[in-house]
Amino acid sequence: MSTPAWRMAKSLEVLRKEINAAAPERSKVSDGGIGDARHAAGASDHNPCRCCRVVTARDFTHDPSGGFDATAFTTWLQARLLDPVSPERRVKYVIWNRRIMSGLGQSHAVGVWRPYTGTNPHTKHVHLSVRHDAPRYDAVDPWGWTNA
Repeated sequence: MSTPAWRMAKSLEVLRKEINAAAPERSKVSDGGIGDARHAAGASDHNPCRCCRVVTARDFTHDPSGGFDATAFTTWLQARLLDPVSPERRVKYVIWNRRIMSGLGQSHAVGVWRPYTGTNPHTKHVHLSVRHDAPRYDAVDPWGWTNA
């Protein structure tokens, strides 16, 4: 029996479309969804999960001159995570520029940057992982990114 094909989490596709609409000329050189062989060798949200073959991570190239500034994006996302009325519930964690920030339901404080010491410093792209439960990773409601 063959392994089912993988697919990207729908919520990340919604966000990708918003980012591309807000910055249609942005570079996508460091964009990524499914992991390469290096990712596949270990645990990564870029790998399809074993239970449902969904990839719950996506990278977006930092390209301020092309219309997508990862610092502005992560600042906006941090504010969404910390919103006292309607916090963003889809985010598992974000990595950008040698820092990592957790979303709701994780072991670290929500929306607080801490040092990231992984082998890739994430200075050319922002990494976003969404939580691994279908109502969150497949949520198709808009994120609201418009180059805020």
